[in-house]
Amino acid sequence: MNPAQPLWLGVGLLAQAMFSARFLVQWLLSERARRSLLPVHFWTFSVAGAVLLLAYAVHQRDVVIALGQLVGLAIYLRNIELVRRAALGRSPGFLLPWLGLAAASIAAGLPGHLDTPLAQAVADRAEPAWMALGLIGQVLFTGRFVVQLYLSERAGSSVNPAQFWYLSVAGSLLLLGYAVHAGDPVIVLGQSFGLLVYVRNLVLLRRAREPDHHGEDFEEEVLAVREHELHPPPQPIPPHDKKEPT
Repeated sequence: MNPAQPLWLGVGLLAQAMFSARFLVQWLLSERARRSLLPVHFWTFSVAGAVLLLAYAVHQRDVVIALGQLVGLAIYLRNIELVRRAALGRSPGFLLPWLGLAAASIAAGLPGHLDTPLAQAVADRAEPAWMALGLIGQVLFTGRFVVQLYLSERAGSSVNPAQFWYLSVAGSLLLLGYAVHAGDPVIVLGQSFGLLVYVRNLVLLRRAREPDHHGEDFEEEVLAVREHELHPPPQPIPPHDKKEPT
């Protein structure tokens, strides 16, 4: 593992603090509602964490984490766009902010370890078998947001299906094993805290015995409202007043 300088260790820990904050807010609101919820602040913290962790991963030459953050950053920004569009009726696109933030993060992390060729630095990060395990974990971990974004696009608003938490647990376990092998305290810390939140949300979902309020049931509500707007039910015609004969 490329030794992280104190500054970059701080960047990585700050990124994990952002990711932990998003789930801490989500956890507290879910506990208060006694069901699994996904507040809008979740996406704002996600963007901040992804930008910082992408820069950290590039500095560490960690392809597994960097690829996950690139995809995740695009999904987070797209969800913010959907939330704003649902609330305001319009919103700027996510593509330009994604390109700008991703380029800034990569540019910030690239100067590290210039004395080591890039290919060699990546190869030294982990053995091929562990690299493959980490990539599988990252696919599952990022795939949760792909599923979430697909359902959000169908609903026209940011939603979160129950499968999100199952994919979170599976991907987090694999990434935790990868991070332990790589000896990266930043990733180990983030995945350890995340596992607690994911499992707790599964408990809340099972206890509620109903879909996430911001998941499948919300999508059905949106479709029902649209159907009602397109095909409103016929209104009954009130009977005409009749004059009583004198």
